Amino acid sequence: MTLTIYDIGIVPSVERFVSTIYLLRHIRVLGFLVVLTLVTSITAYALALHYGHPTTFSSSDPRVGFQTDSGGRASMDIISACASTLITCVYSSVHFDVPRSDAHRLPFLRKLRSRDYWLELWAKATFWLLAVFSPEMLVLHAFYEYVMCRRDVAWMRAHGYAKWSMTLAFAADMGALTVEDPSTVTTATTATTTTTTRARSLHSGFELHEKHFRNHSPAQLNCDALEYELADRTKADVLFKILTALQILRFFAGTVARAAMHLPIAPLETITCAYVACTLVYYLLWLHKPYGVNERVAVRVPPLPEATRITALAVEEPPADASTAKEGRRWARPFRVCWAVVRGRLLEPKLGETDRLHGSERMWQSSPYMTLGSLVAAVASVVVGLAHLACWDVEFPNTSGRALWRACTGALIALPIAVFAIILGAALLDRRWVTEAMNKMALTMIVVYCMARLVLLILLGHSFQSLPKGVYDTQSVAWLSFIPFFH
Repeated sequence: MTLTIYDIGIVPSVERFVSTIYLLRHIRVLGFLVVLTLVTSITAYALALHYGHPTTFSSSDPRVGFQTDSGGRASMDIISACASTLITCVYSSVHFDVPRSDAHRLPFLRKLRSRDYWLELWAKATFWLLAVFSPEMLVLHAFYEYVMCRRDVAWMRAHGYAKWSMTLAFAADMGALTVEDPSTVTTATTATTTTTTRARSLHSGFELHEKHFRNHSPAQLNCDALEYELADRTKADVLFKILTALQILRFFAGTVARAAMHLPIAPLETITCAYVACTLVYYLLWLHKPYGVNERVAVRVPPLPEATRITALAVEEPPADASTAKEGRRWARPFRVCWAVVRGRLLEPKLGETDRLHGSERMWQSSPYMTLGSLVAAVASVVVGLAHLACWDVEFPNTSGRALWRACTGALIALPIAVFAIILGAALLDRRWVTEAMNKMALTMIVVYCMARLVLLILLGHSFQSLPKGVYDTQSVAWLSFIPFFH
């Protein structure tokens, strides 16, 4: 079956947050916001340069422009080192779902002529771009998948599937598991019985139990065999992961060594450290998720004898807001009520049947864990903002550059916290008109946040026109040259 834009999405990396139908319905507004962000960011940068004055640098702290051969490292060495570290981290850390088409099976030349191949490649590219330009959103992706799989494992084990693991939960959530449901079909011409196989995609262990194993014993599901088959289809290259780990260690070692020797560090290096830290976070959240699986693994459902009917276990998870603690002292009652609200709304929200069936397929504002996920994304955004804050005293050839840097850095730290507060308030008040009003406020802040990120990205490139001369010094950390590094 040929893929369409409705299958992949206009921007697949945000498809779980906003449906393609909604984006197509508001495509003009979306295009306007994108153009507004680009124009406003570039205009702010241009006005800052126009109305600013040349910066007067101290003679004790000489500044140099873009360096091609400084006797130590060149400007392109810094840029290529940061870019290669970030690219290798992103490439080895982003775990994609199973492709929706069979284009990966085609020979190379036929892939280039296949529309499905380019749609699948576009889906991957949007996640790579999201990891480079907005790593906190990918942290949110990974966190939501992790918590939904953790709840799925807890539910399956409570219902007798003792060997159902996080790997299998992730495999189901990413579409790597299908069901072979043998059915007997009788043909009128030959009056013989043949067996056909119907492949059905799964999204969670809950769906596997409810639709296929409800009348079977949990012991009939061979979890070990499924894990072995998944491991065989996983394309995680151990050597590449080792090289990526060495790349990260070498980059961090160089940055820390320069700080210890009181050598200046380029702002781009500081920001790259924050991005790599976010990359490590979503890599750890996806640690049990199969990497590079292109083919689905079939779960074989054994035939059920007519005389055998096993009643489903009646084990249910306790409500998330139920408190099993005793009443205790009266003065502690408000604290217990607050803890019950926090636990029920944030830490362990109650999952409905639809939530369990779809897994992390939908990450809408009304979805469980989205409030807590917004907090996680806000923390990741603040970490990136703090990296920019560490370059608070960065100087540019123009005096307005520093003021613009500081203003955008303040926005990077304050806006994610404000957006989380709005989302939390909408979740607690739970009123439709309040939610709609707060959503518009949050969208406005997100647009301003994107403008600030774009301006800071432009300023990072502009900073190479006035870096301290010591940035290019390598004599004090000459031992770093003995550690392999790719750039």
